[in-house]
Amino acid sequence: MPLVRCFVALFVMSFSTIMVRAQLSSASIARAQQYSEAHNGRAMVVQEGGKLRFEKYYSGYSKGEPLHIYSGTKSFFGVLAVIAQEDGLLSLDERVAETVAEWREDPRKSQITIRETLNFTSGLETGFEEIYGRSSEDKIARAVSLEAKRERGQSFIYGPGNMNIFCEVLRRKLKSKGLSYEDYLTKKLIRPLGIQISRWREDAQGNVVPSAGMYMNAQEWIKFGEMINAGGRVGMKQIVGTESLRECFRGTEINPAFGLCFWVNGNAGQPGAREVDVEEELEIDPLPEDWRGGVICNQAPRDLIVSLGSTFQRLYVVPSMDLIVVHHGKPGHEFRDYDFLEILFAGANRTEAAAQVKEKRQTKPIFKKLFRPPGQDQ
Repeated sequence: MPLVRCFVALFVMSFSTIMVRAQLSSASIARAQQYSEAHNGRAMVVQEGGKLRFEKYYSGYSKGEPLHIYSGTKSFFGVLAVIAQEDGLLSLDERVAETVAEWREDPRKSQITIRETLNFTSGLETGFEEIYGRSSEDKIARAVSLEAKRERGQSFIYGPGNMNIFCEVLRRKLKSKGLSYEDYLTKKLIRPLGIQISRWREDAQGNVVPSAGMYMNAQEWIKFGEMINAGGRVGMKQIVGTESLRECFRGTEINPAFGLCFWVNGNAGQPGAREVDVEEELEIDPLPEDWRGGVICNQAPRDLIVSLGSTFQRLYVVPSMDLIVVHHGKPGHEFRDYDFLEILFAGANRTEAAAQVKEKRQTKPIFKKLFRPPGQDQ
């Protein structure tokens, strides 16, 4: 046993040394915050090596105040999906129609898998009007009637429809257990993480909105980042297997920058890698469906993982640097992930060499359609 303890101690010391060498520059953190404050930001928190490096609140926002994280909510359901697969409740590659019988006679919808609803390659229409429109209907069930406008795997179609279909599958599978999908999320993820959700946005039937429903503060969101950074572990408890969690961070051919409800940076520095500003791209009408070559930031580490909500709500996680950053923003269109991240990682002492590929960044037309001020869903 003494030998084992000695080995563990040496491993921890070596690991800690690596983490020290991989720290961000204090000057870069300060400049990134200045960029944020000048571009519609209102909070920035940096945790590195398990310790708070930086914390600042501004533009009328104060510490502990809950904010709507919008589509950052989706990432929780991506993790819940792989937990459900570990539980034997579902398989990511099973067809939705095995559970949703109404899809079995439709030539396109009958072939869609659960995985494809979570990486948005199902071909299903967005569902923005049907799901975010004001009506008293059950918006989870309403998604069943959405049309498949493209063949599966041939397009990336971002919208709430896919998330609602996933939750309808969960709801039907959990019915015999007497659980709702919200109950299952709370039991398997929210409670083990010790997260306090300040409030949920719900439809008229009381269904929490899986695509954009959570309100929480930076300190709570960081807990989710800590679990991701630790490979699915919380303290000494593994709440989701590391290999299972990795399923969430694998992009697709049509969009290498999006996994299962997370944005990812694995394509950084590759030939032809195209930096995309997600909020800006998602305001183009019609929505872009081909995101091949997409990357969040060529100057950021390839293992950067992003839980992304509109009005610049961001949870950035870089496991190779033991780094978690929360950013909160407010309505406007000045903030750009690639600019913010290039500033933040400038001079960073990390094991992965910074990508040298830099392309001319072009601002695309803005259509004020999908990302709306607080009080309206996206």
